[in-house]
Amino acid sequence: MCPADGRSQGAASRAEAPALGTPIGKPLKGHTDRVEAVAVGKRSDGTPVIVSGAYDRTVRIWDLNTGKALGKPLKGHKGEVYDVATGKRSDGTPVIVSSAADGIRLWNLNTGKPLGKPLKTRKGSVYAVTTGRRSDGTPVIVSDGDALTRDVEIWNLDTGKLIGKPSVNPFAFTVTQLVTGRRSDGTPVFVTGATNGRVRIWNLNTGKPLSGSLSRCGICLVEGLAVGKRSDGTPVAVSGDILPGPAENGDVPRSWIRIWNLDTGKPIGDSIAVESDASIEVVVGKRSDGSPVIVSGDDDGDLSVWDLDTGERIGEPLTGHTLPIVALATGQRSDGTPVVISGGSDRTIRVWSLGG
Repeated sequence: MCPADGRSQGAASRAEAPALGTPIGKPLKGHTDRVEAVAVGKRSDGTPVIVSGAYDRTVRIWDLNTGKALGKPLKGHKGEVYDVATGKRSDGTPVIVSSAADGIRLWNLNTGKPLGKPLKTRKGSVYAVTTGRRSDGTPVIVSDGDALTRDVEIWNLDTGKLIGKPSVNPFAFTVTQLVTGRRSDGTPVFVTGATNGRVRIWNLNTGKPLSGSLSRCGICLVEGLAVGKRSDGTPVAVSGDILPGPAENGDVPRSWIRIWNLDTGKPIGDSIAVESDASIEVVVGKRSDGSPVIVSGDDDGDLSVWDLDTGERIGEPLTGHTLPIVALATGQRSDGTPVVISGGSDRTIRVWSLGG
């Protein structure tokens, strides 16, 4: 999962944005299996793009303005693609990072061509990957690491080499969610979510933990993770948590959205109960007026928009996917329209307005 470009496009552009939840264009089709990951980036010429990864072992690039595929599918992975992220090398080259059942690959976002050889990970499957920058400006990749120790590895995005020793996850459960952000004092961080419901904050410069476990739900699964800011500037992490197994006696909800202060690790407000008995993806974005929102997607194929400041639902659920939503990203089109991108088990990608 990848954060949006938060730059304002001006009041005129914002006024023209389609209403919140309006589908933009037709569903993007081309993947032949479940779309597991989506991210947003920009090519060197300024073209905003969607990057997607799927169980068909391919990565695809789409024009965010037109919805058209840019070039052919990127092939090279020998297993299902689990996650994608975008970033920039120090020389300005925009990059795609993809993680899959056979490790991590880097691609030039302008051309779609591979950048060097696959990274030499210590295990086959890499479930989560993200990008960020350390305080000295070094662009990095963060990935979940060894299958036995459940650690996290940091790589130099310029060279593809490991930086330091792995950050060891003490809870001995697989890390499946990774995002990067910054605290109020400028400290770059990464946040992990694991299969035992644990969310934890780490220093991106040192790889050292900055918090203990933020959640005490030892049997929950962290199915979604995002970072953002509230209107007052407070940096936050947002997690989508579920209880494993089928619902009992018709009990709902079994899914929650939780908001954490990224500076202190403390919860903000009450957990948001989601009426879904299965997984819940989350992402953070901004509407045309600058107000921050959470967007969640569930196994019913619906998206919901929530006010990040109050935790209240905004409008009705957005419907269109016919199978579970398993990937979300936010971004902005060239005309200034803020959007959320959803990818699903129905093999399609959809774009929705976060405007008006």
